[in-house]
Amino acid sequence: MVTNADQQLSLCVEVCVEDATWIEDLPPAPANRTITLSFDNARHLARDQQAVEQLGYVGVGVGTVGHVDDVAHLLVPMAIVNDHPRWWRALLDLAQRVYDLRFGPVQLALRDVLARHHAAGTRNGRVAARPAIQARRHPTV
Repeated sequence: MVTNADQQLSLCVEVCVEDATWIEDLPPAPANRTITLSFDNARHLARDQQAVEQLGYVGVGVGTVGHVDDVAHLLVPMAIVNDHPRWWRALLDLAQRVYDLRFGPVQLALRDVLARHHAAGTRNGRVAARPAIQARRHPTV
């Protein structure tokens, strides 16, 4: 079961990553918000990790679920869902499934994935920092 209270107030969004074109539809993460993302195998991690991090997501490695293949799982706190409805709608358009983590059976089915997100999401009791994204700057004269 999920022991992190923040994860219990989150949704786990499952997205198909079978081919590399899925990145084109993934909306950039809302600014100053941490959304973790795991892949179900190392091949997808190697191919797509850099691209998802450039979009503002925090990659947490590989976490598997027995009932699906070729997916990524995004852990989205409910506060982000409520604060960024247009971003959420764009993500839902890409989603295969959305799991509500308030329910124990869902937590059991996703335990490997959630453990990966939880381990990466906390460091010494603190939320892991989202990688800084450099804004494009115009050259100075």
